[in-house]
Formats: sequence, C-alpha cells, structure tokens
Amino acid sequence: MAMRKILLGFAVCIFCISCNFNNAKNIKDCKFTFKSISELMVDNVSMDGKRSLKDLSPADFTTISRGLMNEMPISFTAHVNIDNPNNQKAELSALEWILLIKDVEVANGVLDEKVKIAPNESVTIPIEVETNTRILKKFSLTEVKNIIFAISSSKGLPPNSTLKVKPAIVVGKKMIKAPTYITIDLDSVK
Repeated sequence: MAMRKILLGFAVCIFCISCNFNNAKNIKDCKFTFKSISELMVDNVSMDGKRSLKDLSPADFTTISRGLMNEMPISFTAHVNIDNPNNQKAELSALEWILLIKDVEVANGVLDEKVKIAPNESVTIPIEVETNTRILKKFSLTEVKNIIFAISSSKGLPPNSTLKVKPAIVVGKKMIKAPTYITIDLDSVK
C-alpha cells in the first residue's frame, strides 16, 4: 500500500513537470504585441489625452516645467497582448521587461504574476512603467517633451522605442527564463 502511494505521488510529480514543460514550449510559440498606453502621469499630473503644452492648466504647466529642470517621476501602463496559437494552454510565471528609447534604457522591471493563455486565445497584460527625468537627461528638453506627448497621444510610444520582454516559467521549483529577450513590435498600433 505504501509503495502504491509512493508510485502514485511520483506519477503525479512527473505529470505536473510534463505539463510545465508543455506550458514552457507553448509560451515560446506565443506572439507578443504592443496594444496601448494608459494612465500617463508626469509629476502627479495626468497627461492622458494631452497633445501639447497648450492642453495643460497653468498650474500643471508650472509643475511640469519645474520638473523638467529638476527631477520628476514619470509613470504609465503599457498594455501588451499575448496571442497563443497553440492547441494547448500556455503559461508564464514572470515577465522581465526593458524599455529603450533611442537605444537608451529608460526603464526595466519584472511582472511577477502568473498568466495563463487558453488555446487559440489572447490576453492583455499591463506592464507598469516608472522612470524619471534624471534618466531622461540623456535627451534634450525638447526631446523629453516630445517623448511625453508621444506617450500621451494615441501613437503610444515615441518613434525609435523598443520594448523587450523575457518570459519565465516555473518548472518544479526552478524558474526557467527564455534565453533571450523578445522584441515587441511597437508599430503594431495604428
């Protein structure tokens, strides 16, 4: 009886590990695409829908102008679609990401959330991006202003931007990451 329980437990472990390997294989076939940007905040001023400095109130204009000369936080949510073309579910346990603008890394992080994608389905995941004007000092004030307004417009991220992701999945007790980053097409939003 004890041997039967041990064998059953071993079989369950092998089955679970096999399922995790299939999920890992399936995630590599998934397509990652950029969907949209929302909730752009610059120094606690909402920039959603703002197209130029003229769209700001005098108080917001003063706050942002002062922040451009010093250091101010910039945050937004990037929405990324994951399409699963497989006939089996795909799953990821974490997603490392890097945002580059004109080949300058402006933000990075890890989405530490399990995501399951049903067969032949897609899900949209939010990536919370935080940076600040200190990091953007590599750009001129005009470029920083243009970056902010490009993000707040329907265009999403400014030209020459790159979002890279590296999916990871837990197999057994070990986190296995993709060997390289996947570059997401930021021109897919029209």
